[in-house]
Amino acid sequence: MSSILAHTTFSLFRWAKASGSFAKVASYSAVAGAPRCEKSAVPAGHRDSDLSQVACNIGLGRRRDLTLRGDLRLISGQDGSKKSLADVFKGKKVILVGFPGGAICTETHVPGYIENMEMLKRKGVDSCLCVTVNTPDAVSGLSSKLKLQGTGVDLMADPNGSFMRLLGLELESGAGPKCQRFAAIVEDGILLKLQIEKSPAELKVSDALSMCQLWKDAYNVQ
Repeated sequence: MSSILAHTTFSLFRWAKASGSFAKVASYSAVAGAPRCEKSAVPAGHRDSDLSQVACNIGLGRRRDLTLRGDLRLISGQDGSKKSLADVFKGKKVILVGFPGGAICTETHVPGYIENMEMLKRKGVDSCLCVTVNTPDAVSGLSSKLKLQGTGVDLMADPNGSFMRLLGLELESGAGPKCQRFAAIVEDGILLKLQIEKSPAELKVSDALSMCQLWKDAYNVQ
């Protein structure tokens, strides 16, 4: 019986190919119980996404558990310890901030989170994790300069850019910035919301107050 069915299906396929139509083959396959695949012009990762055009390259990574990448390590700017993604994200609601370096980062972007961290905690933020592609020594020096101890804001070095590549937010710019300027909401390792600046030199959507508003909208809090 199976050989007869296979022969019949093959014959129908040859007929459909010759006639330019596969409608009858599809109908026959459905009757015969063959599996059918739903097709869509929009990749699943982009459906109902809040990603802007500049961020579309990471769309397929949305709703993925970042902590499953157990091989990646970030290095703390406070004490030099190596942290897995599970260490910094699992079981927590985190604002993740990516900064490329430069005056806007040290004078406005990161300090904005330090100044507003108490307000963010009242909204339900467990921690703020600021990551940049740089050496551990450079990030340690920046941590000391910004006096982060006890603020709830942590600076982390991504020395070889592997975490930024995981997110799809790395920049190949020679001696220039190595990552996009962005901020995101990560809950229990899952990237939920993302704001990316159109240029690393801008600070319009990834600042602390903008993320506070995004947080309130996402969690329906005041």
